[in-house]
Amino acid sequence: MGTRILQTLKDDPVAAAFAPFQPATVSDAMYALGLKDSAMDPIVRLVTGSKLLGRARTIGRTPITSNAGQAEMAGDYGFAIQQVIDGCKAGSVIVIATQGIASNANWGGNMAHRASHLGAVGMVTDGALRDVEEMEGYGLTVFAQGASVRAGQHRFATTIANEPVICGGVYVRPEDIILGDRDGVIVIPPEHAEDIAKKSAELLRIEKEMQAFMDEGASLYEAVMKYKVR
Repeated sequence: MGTRILQTLKDDPVAAAFAPFQPATVSDAMYALGLKDSAMDPIVRLVTGSKLLGRARTIGRTPITSNAGQAEMAGDYGFAIQQVIDGCKAGSVIVIATQGIASNANWGGNMAHRASHLGAVGMVTDGALRDVEEMEGYGLTVFAQGASVRAGQHRFATTIANEPVICGGVYVRPEDIILGDRDGVIVIPPEHAEDIAKKSAELLRIEKEMQAFMDEGASLYEAVMKYKVR
């Protein structure tokens, strides 16, 4: 998986620098650097695939009401979700914010089909998706709150297209670095990426030394006291 990620991000060394790390390590690194917590809420879970690393392309969707639909909420955005997907490139991660509402799917097979052809590597939503069995065939790693057979069409309006959104309780901007695995998803601000990658590498090195120390017979208490982790 690491090799495939590096190949996909060969023209993006800033994002590719995070290929060796788990989101948990990056979260610890950001905490150590005094940066704001950007881990998504645990409702956003891995549905298919394994590790995800790429750059965000964002979509914000809002449930329609009895008196307002797409035309009233954002008439110019009727096909914005298709346009955001059509703008994907190698290493893109589509982030679809639905205010945590997962009653209807906002991602499906046709979207995945198009995104995969353009080099997208995955999708993250705090809502629901459908056509789950198709996702692995497209090579996409997908995180969501769950799945729903109900289509989002005519039930949600697109109100944000490639502008900042709040997904899984976290502020996400276009081109933010998205890193995810079975533990969850973290959003990495590019302006701090170099420092975060360096600190992540340091923490990973310390963790390996700590485990080697325990392999030699040290107790967990002794290892924690020696390496002063966290």
